[in-house]
Amino acid sequence: MHVSHLELTDFRNYVSLDFSPGEGLNVLVGPNAQGKTNVLESLYTLATTKSHRTSRDTELVRFGAPLARVVAEVQKRGDISHDLELAIGAGGIGTSGKLVKLGGSKQPRLTDLLGHLNAVLFASTDLDIIRGEPDERRRFLNYEISQLSPRYALALAAYRKALEGRNRLLKDFKHGHGDVASLEAWTAPLVEHGAKLIERRRDWLMRLTALAGPIQESLTGGLETLDVVYQASFPLTDVSVPEAFLAALKNVRREETARGVTTLGPQRDDLTFRIGPPGGTLLDARTYGSQGQQRTVALALRLAERQLIEETVGEPPIVLLDDVLSDLDESRRNQIFALSLTGGQTFLTTTDLSPIPLDAVKNARVVTVRQGVFRDV
Repeated sequence: MHVSHLELTDFRNYVSLDFSPGEGLNVLVGPNAQGKTNVLESLYTLATTKSHRTSRDTELVRFGAPLARVVAEVQKRGDISHDLELAIGAGGIGTSGKLVKLGGSKQPRLTDLLGHLNAVLFASTDLDIIRGEPDERRRFLNYEISQLSPRYALALAAYRKALEGRNRLLKDFKHGHGDVASLEAWTAPLVEHGAKLIERRRDWLMRLTALAGPIQESLTGGLETLDVVYQASFPLTDVSVPEAFLAALKNVRREETARGVTTLGPQRDDLTFRIGPPGGTLLDARTYGSQGQQRTVALALRLAERQLIEETVGEPPIVLLDDVLSDLDESRRNQIFALSLTGGQTFLTTTDLSPIPLDAVKNARVVTVRQGVFRDV
């Protein structure tokens, strides 16, 4: 797939942008704070319905403008064209403040946008997935799985609704109010949708790890492999996930009513990234890995994700490289170009063309970006 046309209106610092990128490598070059990353952010937001840089949608709207629009024409295999539009600040769907159109027709759900454009984003903040807080790893799971499974996004929304309702009731219990029947009414959907999230996460991670391990070995010259372990907040025994979740909640009922909050579930789960010699002892990369090793793990994850998406949807996703080349040595930069630029569309931001192989630059669409204005080189 590739984006054949992109229009931005009042998105971040762009009053208006009309850009027809090439099908291969597109390089956005210029000083910092000119709007290069904003273009990649717009594409990632169109793919996932969420920004990777902020949870506040109002920050995506240019100061003083009523709303922002991202419109793209996406070409897929078999010459199939999709017109995608996301309006932010339009107040269209529920309380999300977003409005989605496909082929010019308004859609009833935000998740209707998912799956029409797949994107893998490489950014310096990827290091937070490895060494940051558990929220970063859960966000990684939720964003990337939702691209391939709109049903996962729907289950996530339903789970969050049940979690909010159950937590409100547990707070009432803490202060001597509420009733058991009402708590059970919230627990049932919590278990139903929470189990779906856990099952889908484990399946996705199993497939991702099978790809990430060999990539880690390739990036390290055969010195290290990678394993990703899903750490559920309750024991996943031989019984089904719903049964295990329900049993675990019953065991902590007294603790939850005392604290006034749900203490178990996907909102408390985490990941462990283990590295070490193939066939040897693997250690937690967060605790024992150097920054260089952690950066390599993050790179292996993204490269594996690109491969997984291609295997799942039948064509490579677009690749977004946000000023990551300066953080990598020459060997790892070459790995990126060898594995991520072959047979797909790539958008790369940089302040300097020198880290990019000359052959890649010769065959790329290169534009300079100055204060939100594009000019071909």
